Amino acid sequence: MEVVELVNKAQRGEDNAFYELVEGKKQMLYRTAFFYTGSEEDALDIVQETIYKAYISIKKLKEPQFFSTWLTRILINASMDFLRKKKKVVIFESLEDKGSVHSEFSEEIIDLRRAVCRLENKYKTVVILKYFQDHTLKEISEIMDCPLGTVKTYLYKALKELKIDMGEVES
Repeated sequence: MEVVELVNKAQRGEDNAFYELVEGKKQMLYRTAFFYTGSEEDALDIVQETIYKAYISIKKLKEPQFFSTWLTRILINASMDFLRKKKKVVIFESLEDKGSVHSEFSEEIIDLRRAVCRLENKYKTVVILKYFQDHTLKEISEIMDCPLGTVKTYLYKALKELKIDMGEVES
C-alpha cells in the first residue's frame, strides 16, 4: 500500500495504517536517536516519544507524501528537547562495554561517532541525515526547514571540522 494511502487512512483514525507507516521506520528512528544520545535506553525513549507525537498529530500532516520527512523532523525535535532537558553533552564513552549491539563497530567507527557527537547540533543533524540515513540535501533542507544553501554550508563546515578532529588535516 502506498504511503499517501496509508497516511490518509491513519488520518481517518485507522490505527493499523499508522502502525504500518511507522513499522518500516523504527530502525531509522532508533539509529538517529542513538546518534544524538549515545544511550540505548534514551534512544528508545525518544523513539517512543516521536511515535506518540506523530500519532496524536497525524491529522495535521497536510502533505501525506512527506510523511517520512515529517516523522524525521519530529524525531530530531524530540532528540533536541531530550538533550536540552537532560543538559548533557553527548560523548560516546566506552561503547565497547555496552554489549553485543556495538561489538561490530571498529575503532575508526567509534572515533567517527565521537567526532560527530562533538559537532554543533545543526552540523551533527546534517551529517547524520546525509551519511547515516542517506537523505539527499534537498530532503535535509525540507526536514530542517532551512534553505538548501544553508544545508550545503552546514555540511561543508561539518566535514571540515570532522577532518580536523579525525586528524586528516592540520588545523
